[in-house]
Amino acid sequence: MGAFLGISLWVALATVVPGLVTVAVVAGAVIVVDPDLVARIVETPAARSDWLAAGAAITLMVLTQALGILLETLLVERRWLGPEDMPLAIPEGIDVHGETRVTIRPYFEYDGIYLLLAEIGENEDSQGHLKRALAQFFLTNNTLVSFAAGALAAIVVALGYGGPEAVGRAAFYAGLMGACLVLSYRVAIIRFGVMARSLWATRRRRMRRGATADAVDEPAASG
Repeated sequence: MGAFLGISLWVALATVVPGLVTVAVVAGAVIVVDPDLVARIVETPAARSDWLAAGAAITLMVLTQALGILLETLLVERRWLGPEDMPLAIPEGIDVHGETRVTIRPYFEYDGIYLLLAEIGENEDSQGHLKRALAQFFLTNNTLVSFAAGALAAIVVALGYGGPEAVGRAAFYAGLMGACLVLSYRVAIIRFGVMARSLWATRRRRMRRGATADAVDEPAASG
């Protein structure tokens, strides 16, 4: 049951929440740029169907997730989420190996993310810190797609349906989405670093426990 709830929360944070942001910003683009278009859409038979409205919302959610995966791959492959080496100062008594200064390789940690998640037990992330760091990164990454969709929707509505006065409103809305995009991109870089530190710490503790277990299992030397 706990595993199912964990999966449900993961889906909600990585798919549903960014998808709802996409629905909101795309709808907001139509409302701001061409309010009359809203009335025309509401009057259509399709808008009166709950099934079609729910289907459209779910489609936007799935597309947001799909484009988010492509964006995530691009950002990682291009190394656009920060430096490849990240120095980290650790207060004494925190690291299980006694280190106080280490260098983390965020992209190296990212490459092993799913293998590590598959191997760790519930007791190794009992407070959910690692899962929370991962979910926050993927949530931020996917909302980048949402804000880009909002800016694009404003431009399309202005050029395809609105009059000359709609262009100014579209420029304002697209600029607002652009500001949100820049802010979220900066947050994505920060969250990627937090995620890398969490992955590194989890892997380090597993290495420590593995070494301890090997020491215990090793037979004593005969005298």
